[in-house]
Order: sequence, then C-alpha cells, then structure tokens
Amino acid sequence: MLTIGICDDRPLCRQLLEAFIHLYEKEKGVSFDIYQFGSGEELLEELNKLGMIFDLLFLDNSMKKLTGLETTKQIRQSASMSTCSIVFVTSADDHDQFMQVQPLQVLCKPGTQERIDAILDKALAKNTR
Repeated sequence: MLTIGICDDRPLCRQLLEAFIHLYEKEKGVSFDIYQFGSGEELLEELNKLGMIFDLLFLDNSMKKLTGLETTKQIRQSASMSTCSIVFVTSADDHDQFMQVQPLQVLCKPGTQERIDAILDKALAKNTR
C-alpha cells in the first residue's frame, strides 16, 4: 500500500487530485493512505513531528510561502524521504526548474484521470520492486 501526500494551498485542487486517486483505487482494486496538506510548511512540520514517510507526493509549486520546489529541496535532505517519488502539479510553463530535484513527473494543472493513472502505475511499480 502506498502512502500518498497531496500538498496544495487550494482545497479544490487537493480534492480533485484525491478524487482521481480514489477512482484509480476502485478501478484497480487497490487502496492508498492519502493525506492532504495546505502548505509546504504544514507538510514539512508533519514529516518532522510525526516522522511520516510518503511513497508519493503531489506538490503544487505556487504556494503562499514555501514553493513546492523549496519544499522538495528540504524533503530530499531527509534520509527517510530521499526515495520518495515527487510529482509537481503546476501551471508553470518552465518545467526545467524542477529537474534538479529529480521528480517522477511534472504535471500541468489540473491533470487528467489518464495522467494520474499513469503516475500511480509508475509509483506502484517502483514500490513493488
């Protein structure tokens, strides 16, 4: 079972992503633990305080304080989270800026069911090795 985090400062964007993931769960007969965060700071606080480990993170880049990229740089410094697959969900055109932190994928907002399915397929394949 994958543990998935969704981090976006817009509740509707988080809910849409979670709805895509739930459709995937029903279709494939799998189950995920899904957590939502409203900011990079909130996500980092939970990681530090609770020692949570995520297999897959969907991160918005344009958030109020910490961007998704800044959040990812901090996450990558953590030994327990260094192998976490990260997907940037962004409306930015410049996807090259994300390559420095080796994301699994950069997804243009709002994303589609097909793209989310492909990402979840990849994440599941990576975690069953």
